Amino acid sequence: MKKIINITQLFLIIYILTVSYSFGQPWYYDFGTSTGTFTSGASTTFLPKPQSGGGTARVRIGTGGGSWNLENQTISFGSESYLRGVAPTSTSVNKFSIYDYTPGNTFTLRFRLRLGASDGSANAASGNWYLFIGDGAMYSDNNAFSGTQVFTGIRWTFGTGGSITTSYRNGGNWTNIIPSPFSQGTDYIVEIYGNNSTSQINYNYNGAQSVASDKFDLWVDGTLVGDDLSKAQLANNLNIDSWVFYGESSTSNVANIFLDDFIYTNTISDNPLPVELANFKTMDIGGSIKLIWSTTTEIQNYGWEIERSEINKETNKPSIWQTIGFVKGSGNSNSPKEYSFIDNTALYGEYAYRLKQIDIDGTTSYSDELRVFVGQKPQVYDLKPFPNPMNPVAKIRYEVPEFSFVNISIYDITGRLIKTLINENKEPGIYEIEFDGSQLASGIYLSVLKSNGTTISRKLQLIK
Repeated sequence: MKKIINITQLFLIIYILTVSYSFGQPWYYDFGTSTGTFTSGASTTFLPKPQSGGGTARVRIGTGGGSWNLENQTISFGSESYLRGVAPTSTSVNKFSIYDYTPGNTFTLRFRLRLGASDGSANAASGNWYLFIGDGAMYSDNNAFSGTQVFTGIRWTFGTGGSITTSYRNGGNWTNIIPSPFSQGTDYIVEIYGNNSTSQINYNYNGAQSVASDKFDLWVDGTLVGDDLSKAQLANNLNIDSWVFYGESSTSNVANIFLDDFIYTNTISDNPLPVELANFKTMDIGGSIKLIWSTTTEIQNYGWEIERSEINKETNKPSIWQTIGFVKGSGNSNSPKEYSFIDNTALYGEYAYRLKQIDIDGTTSYSDELRVFVGQKPQVYDLKPFPNPMNPVAKIRYEVPEFSFVNISIYDITGRLIKTLINENKEPGIYEIEFDGSQLASGIYLSVLKSNGTTISRKLQLIK
């Protein structure tokens, strides 16, 4: 029976699909490679634009000096450019916010953080930096925070000797987290799982976890340092669509915050947010292929399986993926790590490579694919069985310099055909095929290649 979908039904389906896609989508936000300094007023164009649905990025400088600075590895921090904020001397706050992304009454926020002096060291003795997450005008205006617009509030107070006092907004008051999980001059990965819904939400992070209604969990470098912390004063079950960092009250503008590598969602992520792969590339080193990649952060990273596939010439797509190696990860890391793997087994032709990242709990994800052409086209026909002698299996590597019909067969020393291994057209390239002699008697055999008027014969000794 034919089914007819009317226009109303069609728009309803499109709406449902759009809403479903918007919820649970992670937004990735970093600062690219540009550099620059912002020292007065407010701007929604100084910083890179967030991904679709990910809100608007804004900076603001108050009347107490300070700045927002895009710096590309002035110090070693994050991936390429990062954002450095300098706190003002007064309570006229300096702000960086992302506001009005697709809302939800739960969220996950992850970012890289350092607190300290302008050079990243532990020498700033005064000032406050804050993070607020919630909804309301404070995320897009020039004012200090309003408690009723805040679900999560965290305050970092700079002290002598490189100390940081860490507090969270508990209702209408500040409560210290003891001991403080932060100090100056150190890089951290901070993750916040917030639940403003009416029921507990379960998620997986180093095992089964949960966050109660109207609470949030605070993770630092893969360690739960705040379990079911109370929210601030945002009304129950309201949606959350914004976050803001701002600084204030730093004598001589000494308090700096360094930020990079944000991931945020409008749901509770069921698993830890992913290992951040900074780059993945290949190099040809004398006929072998070297894979090189690096990470900016790792959470529960067991390691990578290296996968390779030949490119099918007819479809121009990878054919069968094979695991060719494994590289162990760093578990939990908040600093850049570099990895490499050398593939010595690829023959002539075009291949695709990819990384299969494996978490400690068995969760997997794949990198993008990289294509590479290996080796040089053979100049002559050739045939090489190995190992030789064999017991009882050998591989036969053969080279074809031009498109041609190729026959490779095994004969005994009397010339009797034992087995035909290849009898088909072949593109130029280097190939391997396996010969199993387990059903044959020990002795001398001949492997023979015939193609385009050329015959090549190689002795092959079978020893059992």
